[in-house]
Amino acid sequence: MTSRRMFSAALIGVAITLAGCGSDDDVVLPPSPQAQLRAVHASADTPAVDVYVNGSRALQNVTFGAASAFSAVAPGNTRVQVTLAGQAASTAPIDVTLPLASGRDYTAIAIGSGSTGATRLQAVLVDDAGTAPAAGQVKLRVVHGAPAVPAVDIFVTAPGAALPSAPTISALSFGQQAPGATAAALSVPAGNYQIRARVAGQTAIAYDSGTVALAAGSDIVLVAVPETGTSLSPIQLLLAPKGGSAAFAKDTRAALRVAHFSPNVPAVDVFLKAPGTANAVSNRVLAGVTFPADSGFLDLPAATYDASVALAGSLVGVIELNGAALARGTSTSVFAIGLLNGVGNQALRLAAYADNRSAVAGKAKVRVIHLSPDAPAVDVVVLANGTIAARPVTNLSFPNATAAPLELDPGTYTLGIVPTGAATPVLPTAAGVSVTLVAGDVKTIVAIGALATAGAQPFQLKVLDDK
Repeated sequence: MTSRRMFSAALIGVAITLAGCGSDDDVVLPPSPQAQLRAVHASADTPAVDVYVNGSRALQNVTFGAASAFSAVAPGNTRVQVTLAGQAASTAPIDVTLPLASGRDYTAIAIGSGSTGATRLQAVLVDDAGTAPAAGQVKLRVVHGAPAVPAVDIFVTAPGAALPSAPTISALSFGQQAPGATAAALSVPAGNYQIRARVAGQTAIAYDSGTVALAAGSDIVLVAVPETGTSLSPIQLLLAPKGGSAAFAKDTRAALRVAHFSPNVPAVDVFLKAPGTANAVSNRVLAGVTFPADSGFLDLPAATYDASVALAGSLVGVIELNGAALARGTSTSVFAIGLLNGVGNQALRLAAYADNRSAVAGKAKVRVIHLSPDAPAVDVVVLANGTIAARPVTNLSFPNATAAPLELDPGTYTLGIVPTGAATPVLPTAAGVSVTLVAGDVKTIVAIGALATAGAQPFQLKVLDDK
């Protein structure tokens, strides 16, 4: 039996049949108009869940991104509990009593984090009149369910249109919905749209849906949820249409970051072009880049590209990376590494690293990459009062990155690098480098420069912002 069928059967099972009495003959009253209820699992870091309605398990083993169908329930106070799959209702981290009214549609959405205090697992109730959209129209409601993402402005426009001065939905914070729970839904003509979001007060686009077709008669709840892959965006949209299956809509762009991390190479120009195309001023994306500068993230159409690096002012490539596929929704960092005239593992080249830019609620996420070509394998250490207090990264060799990012508590850390297994020397200085991390940060720390190569830039740590 599918989750939806179980959900429907269990909810119908808790419907109350009204009967009247007051004389010797039983009088059967007409049934009360029903409310409609569905559940949506929108908590990215919470495993599969069970849903209980009025004490009976109505939905079993539901995973992130799943939504049930609407099912009829009797109006009145209805207890909804959400537990980790297989656990008793008494352990439910979500336990709410919902006052359901006749004839209305209710969507109970589990959002937040399964492990974090202020953004712990919680429920948002979307309350709708249940009426069909007007002819040729689409009904939309939006919920902010990404706990590590600040308030966002949301723009719903024609595809390719410039952003208007005022957003369609302004400063929507985590846990909020727009329009309000009992207000009429947004109504837009059916057609093709582009949905974009940016952090309130900022100009950079945090999410871009590309072209989305909205069919006439659709009634959709959109939930902004954390991106769980290696996307350039911290969010993705979960679309839960009435009468249809829920689906994710990922950011359609690809992001590319380029950096000059070769410690003995002079200033360079960087070219990004269609495969087989020659370097030209028209496809030069960066000019005069010196060690250790980076471009920040460039948002590009998803496609396959050739990348080329030439000495500043020249069109003749000295480093090439051909056939780099930048897929929809992905973020890639391409770094010039190695040594001029280097051989073997120290050869000058472009190296690509997949970025995971999704934030972790209540934590800072940190990746470390060893890009010092003449340094041995190293440990990353946390210093306290001049001594090593912890070794969060061990035996990291050039040119590798940590296999999984570190998830650290917010705070200020003094970091250093030591040869693997050693206590000294601490690089880049004996005092270490102070790094302050806040909740929701996504950082890459690169060890760059050289230890002993003549004429090369010295060993150092550089912190890159991946958000």
